[in-house]
Formats: sequence, C-alpha cells, structure tokens
Amino acid sequence: MLMVTGFLTANAPVMAASVGEVAPDFEVVTQDGKVLRLSEFRGHKPVFVVFWNTWCSYCVNKIPRYKKLQEQIGDKIEIIAINTTWKDSPEDMQSFEEHHHVNYSTAFDAGELITDRYQVFNVPTEFIVDVDGVIRYRNRVPEYLAAHLADWELPYVPSGNVATLGCSK
Repeated sequence: MLMVTGFLTANAPVMAASVGEVAPDFEVVTQDGKVLRLSEFRGHKPVFVVFWNTWCSYCVNKIPRYKKLQEQIGDKIEIIAINTTWKDSPEDMQSFEEHHHVNYSTAFDAGELITDRYQVFNVPTEFIVDVDGVIRYRNRVPEYLAAHLADWELPYVPSGNVATLGCSK
C-alpha cells in the first residue's frame, strides 16, 4: 500500500520559511514508508529540502544532481524531496521516481500543508537547514554542498551582523 501523507505538528501556524529562521517542523511519510520528522535531524546532520513536481522540467533537470549528492554525501546531509501535489497524484509520483531511479527520500504533501507552511509558490524551491534547524538557504543553494557541510554544523551568524576586519584612520 502506498502511504503518501504529510502533516504538521498540531496547532502549527502558517509562516514563511526565511533564511536565518528556525525551519518549520514537519513530519512526512516517504514513498518507501519511512516516517521523517525534520526536527529529528537537529544535532545530527543538515537537511536539503526540495519542493518539486513531476511535470516541472527544471525539477527533472536537477534529478541527476540530487542522485549524485545522495551517492557522494548522503550520509552527511539528508535529502528530502517533497512533491507539492500541484497537478500530481501519488501514482504519477511513484511512476516518475521508478522511471528516474530516484535514490533519495521523497514524500507527497497531501493537502499541501508543508508546501503552504514554507510558502512555496514555484518549483523547484530548495532549502538548506543546518544542524541547529536554522534555514541557511532558500534557493541559490551552493553548487558544491560538500564544501559547505562544516559551516552548517556551526551556529548561524547573519551576514549583516558579521564583523569586518579592516583598518581605520
């Protein structure tokens, strides 16, 4: 039986997910039946969250990257691809994943609860959530994630508040 649900914690308000904020928690049942809760990765490893759809050509073009990341650094960063359900069905998603030999965790956001909470309006929309649960990137994710993994294990420091070194007269 194909289990395809996404749900949020009780009484969870709808909110934007912006860089520097703690990522809204969610729990999903993946296509292979595992239950993943975003907060369970806190203190363990960063998470790459991708919102996507089967009909999105940009999403399809990114699949080789995600597969390669899973193969190379999947033990150091969790990849969770969440289908927004826009014009998709669980059957569409399963067929698509089999055709593309997807090797990372995927889930179907039935009811669009997670999609709405993250205020996703376009796909693909990508997030990097660090080990403290703070959003480091909303789109414009670095090409070479492995080079940034150590940074995502350190506390978040907003770029606007970083002291600059220099000389003054």
